Amino acid sequence: MYMALGIPMTVPEFRPRHRVTISLIVANSLVYALTSYRNLFLSISDYWVTAGGFSPSLLPYPDQWYRLITSMFLHADIFHIFFNMYFIFFAGRAVEDALGSLRYALLYFTSGLAASVFHSAYSFIGGLTSYAVPAIGASGAISGVLGAYLMFYPGTSLVVCIPIFLIPFCFPMRASLYILLWFAMQVMYGYARIAGSVAVFAHAGGFLAGIALLSFLANRRRINLLRIITHATRVPFLMLPSSYPKGLSSLSKAALSVLTLILILGGVYTVVAAPTVGRISVATIQYTLNGTPYLDYAAFKPPDFESYRATMALQETRVLLNRLAAAKLLYDAGKAMKTVEIRDKAIRTVHEIPVGNRIESVSVDNFVEYFRGTYDASGILTKAEGRLITRVIYIGGLSYHLSDPVRYEFTLSSIGVDIGVISRYTGLLSLLIAVTAQLTFTRKDWELSIVAEA
Repeated sequence: MYMALGIPMTVPEFRPRHRVTISLIVANSLVYALTSYRNLFLSISDYWVTAGGFSPSLLPYPDQWYRLITSMFLHADIFHIFFNMYFIFFAGRAVEDALGSLRYALLYFTSGLAASVFHSAYSFIGGLTSYAVPAIGASGAISGVLGAYLMFYPGTSLVVCIPIFLIPFCFPMRASLYILLWFAMQVMYGYARIAGSVAVFAHAGGFLAGIALLSFLANRRRINLLRIITHATRVPFLMLPSSYPKGLSSLSKAALSVLTLILILGGVYTVVAAPTVGRISVATIQYTLNGTPYLDYAAFKPPDFESYRATMALQETRVLLNRLAAAKLLYDAGKAMKTVEIRDKAIRTVHEIPVGNRIESVSVDNFVEYFRGTYDASGILTKAEGRLITRVIYIGGLSYHLSDPVRYEFTLSSIGVDIGVISRYTGLLSLLIAVTAQLTFTRKDWELSIVAEA
């Protein structure tokens, strides 16, 4: 999400007092090496995503809260880790200068936690599956650093480079404009639901948290000293500190206020509307399809098993869940509190599919080589393993056809989660963060700016 606006360039500058920034880069890089070496350092192994990624559905379980921290050090692939570390290096050194190492570390990690809160609160907008998919990356914490950078250095001039046909096109841009455009993209992509697997609301939440925290973490004496030093090196004539320009411009404040208000309204909607969803089931599915391994996540509200279709990316997972649901193996009130075992059994399932302007009922012959499943008090499958041979229905124009037999070997585990509880509390926290950020950048920007925009 950072690359969409090009890459801001700075002059490399290593100082001993940047020890937290450098330590974060080293720690994240080492963790990435550990979690990706099996994939030749190109991408993280599925095991680590499952073991350490943060999923909103796990918030009600205190023994899973470690994921709030571990998820900050996991990255999806080599590009994810590279650009995140670049932006820590770009903005982190300057913010560490302004805050000092201890306060900077506190802002970084607290912003990362706030990012998870926002991701949980706004998952309702992204659909039920958003509660199931693990989020990983330092982006939320880095977004908090960018929020602090905006308040400290809005008037800084950056050189932004955008590759055009592999040739870098570079031009100057004020830091405030660059960061505000980036923040606007997070908000718009989030509400438009076009960000794919990127947790853009986590970015927005971390960003606002970074601004809000400055009300408590900013060291005014340190800021004033840096302001004097900065202007002494840039202004060729005597200017009293009291006459230095300070803060954000009126236009930047207005733009930031509008974007924050949009998030506040979304948060209010989430707090009010999400509790009506009630309890859902969140499942983790590991399987092989004709020998190819997959890992996926699904969320549904029994007995409505159509709810996961629109938000799941993998057709292969949808086929497997459709077959289990149609065979009454995913949910069946009659199986409540039972363990069911099936071996070598043929099961015919019927599926309604849209073909042109009509709905067709299609029968599919399945063969269950093995299935063992445990069900909860409501008859929802909570743990299962099995092997299934089925056919895939392909729809093309005004007709459909069945594929050759395909073989699934799978394990599934699910938990029940009350969306209302998660959304109510994380939504209220996100609203508190957003309102605090609003008050900070509208009333205290002149106290915080070192290189002012206005």
